[in-house]
Amino acid sequence: MSESTYLWQGGRKIKIEQKPDLVTMETPSVESAFEAASKAGVEVTDVAPVSDKLVRMRVRGNRDEGMTALRDDGHVMHHVYNTAGNPHDHLLITESFYLRFKRGVTDNEKMALITSEKLEIIERIDENTFLVKVTDATGKNPLKSANRLAEEPAVEYAEPNVVHNLQRFDTSLIDELFPRQWHLHAPGDAVDLVNGSDINVTKAWSITRGDRSIVVCVADDGFDLTHPDLKGENKLAGQINVVTSGVSDILVDENVLPRPGDYHGTPCAGVAVAEINKAGAVGVAPQCSFLPVRFPLSLTDEQLAKMFTLISPLADVVSCSWGYGPSDRPMSSQLYETIEKIAATGGRRGKGLVICVAAGNNNCPIKDLTNTKTYKYLRNGFVLSHSGPIDRWLAAHPDVITVSASTSLKTRAAYSSWGRELSVCAPSNNFDDLQRFTPRGLGIVTTDNEGFGEGSDFEIGLRYTSRFGGTSSATPTVAGVCSLVLSANPLLSAKQVKNIIRETASKDLFILSETQVNEPGDFVNGFSMWFGFGKVDAAGAVAAAAALA
Repeated sequence: MSESTYLWQGGRKIKIEQKPDLVTMETPSVESAFEAASKAGVEVTDVAPVSDKLVRMRVRGNRDEGMTALRDDGHVMHHVYNTAGNPHDHLLITESFYLRFKRGVTDNEKMALITSEKLEIIERIDENTFLVKVTDATGKNPLKSANRLAEEPAVEYAEPNVVHNLQRFDTSLIDELFPRQWHLHAPGDAVDLVNGSDINVTKAWSITRGDRSIVVCVADDGFDLTHPDLKGENKLAGQINVVTSGVSDILVDENVLPRPGDYHGTPCAGVAVAEINKAGAVGVAPQCSFLPVRFPLSLTDEQLAKMFTLISPLADVVSCSWGYGPSDRPMSSQLYETIEKIAATGGRRGKGLVICVAAGNNNCPIKDLTNTKTYKYLRNGFVLSHSGPIDRWLAAHPDVITVSASTSLKTRAAYSSWGRELSVCAPSNNFDDLQRFTPRGLGIVTTDNEGFGEGSDFEIGLRYTSRFGGTSSATPTVAGVCSLVLSANPLLSAKQVKNIIRETASKDLFILSETQVNEPGDFVNGFSMWFGFGKVDAAGAVAAAAALA
């Protein structure tokens, strides 16, 4: 358990925690840090420069004894901290802090207080403000000294002079195909591309790119785990291949690799969690863990309930890019209740499993029990039709996040299903489900299978495709954003995640569609029958989650 304390910054009291083994040393180089540690008999690892006179390192064994030994040799040492609830944040302090006195305090009173704390003045910034540092005689570290002085009636503030490790707001070090991944960042207009059609992920990444402690499950038809973008240290949180047994049981092994005809799982996984490795594509939440679950797309209610029950304690978010076309297929009460329970109290944290579900690609309602219209759709090369009540099964469940699709032009994807059950939309490609014409819009660049048999590739001979899409792609996009939200604040419940995703969604969309829709798409009271509460906004969602931490 990290030791908790606090500091003042910007007039706010910020709770912080000591890192268990990380420290800083004032020293000019990594080499001098190793020499000092060796002389003091302290074993250190992961030594890295922070600035030209500050080095961060990890102390092996007893940290405090190691720090004492180095201090006894005359080295300035400090603990490394993080802001509470954000263990990946590194907050580095120095010997100095700002001390501002209130107006009306005399110079004699100021000097008396500085002297009483046995501080050294580094610089007098203005009449009332000093940059001071602790000395050996102070007898306490700069945090404790500043916090004590902050309580003095004559002091306006006492705030540490912390080190800021700033990051560049560019993407020059992201994977080579990232510039083509418009759904992640669309900074300007281009052919078939409109500025702002993306999910605004680069700003979200300034807060978090995900965390290995957050597990994203993609349940689908097979996964190429030899793919470089689905590899990484501690990337896999497991692998589950579901095999049916009778009409109620399932058997499980680890062989999730694609079989001939399994073309879908790998690109879905890449959209959500493809690793940053300076090559290929990148996912929405590249630093999250990945749980691939391969299953036959033919399971009974009981087998599906068991599969979700199996996934629940192993994952934080699950992406489901499958379902029913136009049909009257309500969920069985048992499966409905299983999903209801898992969404409320399941998941690895017991706060609910976030379940993201594709709205479907057949340009029809998700649920309309009074439907009198006829909807045509393409299946196995044949044009079929459905009239009468429509209930699209899992996509209509009120506790899931149901996802429709927008385009690179910020319009409705011509195929995207619609209805009151939608939560949000996410950018994807554009096509006509009935193949009557070719609407405008770019495809999604993501991972592709290679070498797994006939029907397993989008683009033969390549490990990446630029032709992925449908609500199949929109759904893992939203699942990735949900994973970033939980990475920023793992204390959130699944219901809170769903609310954040909806409340922060962007309504900067054009109410345009290249196919006829039997409901208007305008936003009324913040909701659109085409887009739900809007296009998922990664930056807004992650910032909102972090603010609640």
